[in-house]
Amino acid sequence: MSANKQHVFKDELKRHETELAQSFIASGLRPCEDHQINGLESTFVAQKRAFDLNPHPDFKARLANLNILYRLIDDNADKLAEALNKDFGCRAREESEIAEIIGSLSSIRYLMRNLKKLMRPDKRRVSIWFQPAKGEVVLRPLGVVGVIAPWNYSLHLTIAPVAAALAAGNRVMAKMSELTPHTASLLKSLISEAFPSETLSIFDGGVNVAQAFSNLPFNHLLFTGSTKVGREIAKAAAKNLTPVTLELSGKSPVVIGKYYSVEEAANRVVWGKCFNAGQTCVAPDYIFVPRDKLLEFTRAARKAANQYFPDGVDQESYTSIINEHHSLRINSLIEDAKLNGIEVLPLLDVDTNKLLEKNKIPPTLVLQPNQNCKIFYEEVFGPILPVFVYDELSDVIDIIRKNSDPLALYVFSNHEDEINYISNRVNAGNVAINDTLLEYIQNDLPFGGVGKSGSGKYHGKEGFESFSNKQATFTQSGLGSFTGTKLLYPPYGKIAHLMLKILRRWP
Repeated sequence: MSANKQHVFKDELKRHETELAQSFIASGLRPCEDHQINGLESTFVAQKRAFDLNPHPDFKARLANLNILYRLIDDNADKLAEALNKDFGCRAREESEIAEIIGSLSSIRYLMRNLKKLMRPDKRRVSIWFQPAKGEVVLRPLGVVGVIAPWNYSLHLTIAPVAAALAAGNRVMAKMSELTPHTASLLKSLISEAFPSETLSIFDGGVNVAQAFSNLPFNHLLFTGSTKVGREIAKAAAKNLTPVTLELSGKSPVVIGKYYSVEEAANRVVWGKCFNAGQTCVAPDYIFVPRDKLLEFTRAARKAANQYFPDGVDQESYTSIINEHHSLRINSLIEDAKLNGIEVLPLLDVDTNKLLEKNKIPPTLVLQPNQNCKIFYEEVFGPILPVFVYDELSDVIDIIRKNSDPLALYVFSNHEDEINYISNRVNAGNVAINDTLLEYIQNDLPFGGVGKSGSGKYHGKEGFESFSNKQATFTQSGLGSFTGTKLLYPPYGKIAHLMLKILRRWP
């Protein structure tokens, strides 16, 4: 790219960044947003009141809500997929089906099948000195739960936590992203027809609505999105002492072991990087390849990309970047690498000018970027894959620790010593061995980040527990007059002192 074109490119990116920043700090509210904010407050009050009248819905009521939600998604799958396609400009129907439709239905189905077991009190041991009492942990609903969903999987990342919160017996309000207005509008309409607003309500709107939403005194708030915005959400929730689950992101590394098939690893990594055009919080962000296998990996990656997209990225099976701003942001990472003298290798032959019009970016390798490159530190969130080489696994750990707390860690190896060496030294929210992305869609495994990539878990049992109050219950039986603790009642005499000595040594 010539110096003049680079200058124009940077000016265009700066203009888009300025417009985005202005939308975040806009002072007055538009009339429609003002109305929506009033609706947030009234809906919250109505849900709180409804919960107070019925604070512990029974199994049948919860199962009925999940059934309604399941039917709503299943019956309107085509409409929802089309809405997602409109929002992205080009969203592969198969990807919407896998990640959004099937993903949502699978999450609900898991909760329906396991609901009775999840609701069952957990029996706990009571010390012999307090017998014949009993102890148990009862999962009580929290109240009104808020869910703030992102744009990249706007349907599934709304439905999955909503379903878990409903299963746990809560009332739920969800705010969807303004970057997917067609999907948000459709789901909002469908939910309003199927559920009373005091049970479940969906909201759309811009940044001002999201800010007002996060300021509501929810009993629990789940946010999925960037680390930067997550900090602001946590601050807003802290004012109300609202507990939060933060599903953030981060640079998720991939390590190919010294003896693993490079071709097999390339097939799975390229698939994970190209799915939804890399706009996935757990997408492989950068990769480590044994030094003597770099050429083999680049060839295998190019072969895989051409197998997956034989007609190029202009075809409908390759998803667009969500909008022009994000397309410019990702391309700026590529141009910055080039300015730093880094080799950039597109995996598909494309007409760049044609692709920019459609916000499509081909899968691209950035070979061995240095610390002067923005892509070394910034999360890609697109189909660009930085490639590093290594001689010793200790070198890998040193680089990963420069981008601490990844949401996911991917290790390709059949050797336990390699796997353990890496996984024991990288503090990742989730780990997958010999595959990418698939750890997220395992309904019985908890999902969540750690440190800068998030806090709290959901999915499976942990999701149900996140939206519940683990209420410890101690019940003394009618035979309580015979418990050993009565020997400790005042006035304290010799027997009490003897009992204290025994208690020091006895569980």
